[in-house]
Amino acid sequence: MPESKSNKSSNSIERIRREKKKRNNNIILACFLSLFVGHYILNYVAAIEDPPLGVTFNIVLGCTIIAIAGIIMFITIKRQYFPKKRNKTRHIFLDEDYKNKMSSKKQHSDEAES
Repeated sequence: MPESKSNKSSNSIERIRREKKKRNNNIILACFLSLFVGHYILNYVAAIEDPPLGVTFNIVLGCTIIAIAGIIMFITIKRQYFPKKRNKTRHIFLDEDYKNKMSSKKQHSDEAES
């Protein structure tokens, strides 16, 4: 019976990882599309003779879309492929034996000093 619980938990962990990877891939795809839209606005819409909303607005809009998409893509790729390394900590639980051992060491050090 415990094997089925661990199997269920490992399946759920794997499912969560797959969903997270799929979500990150969708974000990266949306950023690529945004980069192309920003590039199109910057190089083609702003370059026509009388663009809608003016040349300056289209240049600023194209550059802003490219910058935001690039930053989001960089952060998403960094999180997905270069995760933070966790420091392994060793937990010490104080039980009666440990307390007795420490108190006896303290008594020995006190006796050695006097």
